Amino acid sequence: MSAEKPDYARFWDEQILRVSEQKQKVCNNEKNFWDNPANVDRYVRRLHDGDRGRIEYQLSVMNIPAGSSVLDIGAGPGTLAVPLALSGCPVTVVEPSGHMLTAMEKYRALTGAPLIREIQKGWEEVTPEEAGTQDYVIASLSLMMGNIQDCLLKMDAAAKRAVHIFWFLVPPSFSRGNSDLWPVLHGEPYYYEPTADTLWNILFQLGIHANLTVETKKTSQVYRNQDELKEDYYTRLHAESDEQKEIVNRYLTERFVRTDKGYLAPGKSRTAHIWWEKESRD
Repeated sequence: MSAEKPDYARFWDEQILRVSEQKQKVCNNEKNFWDNPANVDRYVRRLHDGDRGRIEYQLSVMNIPAGSSVLDIGAGPGTLAVPLALSGCPVTVVEPSGHMLTAMEKYRALTGAPLIREIQKGWEEVTPEEAGTQDYVIASLSLMMGNIQDCLLKMDAAAKRAVHIFWFLVPPSFSRGNSDLWPVLHGEPYYYEPTADTLWNILFQLGIHANLTVETKKTSQVYRNQDELKEDYYTRLHAESDEQKEIVNRYLTERFVRTDKGYLAPGKSRTAHIWWEKESRD
């Protein structure tokens, strides 16, 4: 008797639910972590200060021809959308955070890129009619979504030529502090997002035989000063009492190094580029 095959989509959805429920504890009753302007501003500054290599890598491996229409899911502050628009691509973004869209518009205006069509929703809520069909569908580090099977099929249906997804192959190094400190602060394990191996297996079970390559690179979290560093960790870890904050402070003192750029903790990231071309599906 053969063993029952794992249901990777169910595993993904259950893990996303656990992560989402846990993250609600760090949002101070806000709808979403990215609804806080301070969190968005901090993310955008890091993006522009130290993440250019990742952006250039992703653009180069996707190799999207100028003039191709692009649907960017979870576009954030225009990380990929603005450079693609500058290259002559008509771009539509799906992004639920109004603060992220405001940051993208500032970025777009600063670069002189053409206007970008915006859909202010999560991908789960976007209808096929709203998404339309575009030459390329892309999603970079933006797969915090449940009902993953339907979400992936909707991506596939929206793409005429190819789908490109970037996601974590292993949990990002910046989550290490969460993993170390959450059990101490809250008495329960810290839950990571499901990783790219699960995603690839979901696609395989859907009949989509995707390609996968891995990028490994050194990374560093950089904070301008101690106050910014502490406030970020207090927020993400839901550290509110003086006792909890002192635990966080001791942890940060042991791991972050002061440099001329600010406070940083070296790390390593491993992300997967998963993609498939529509004409080669068969």
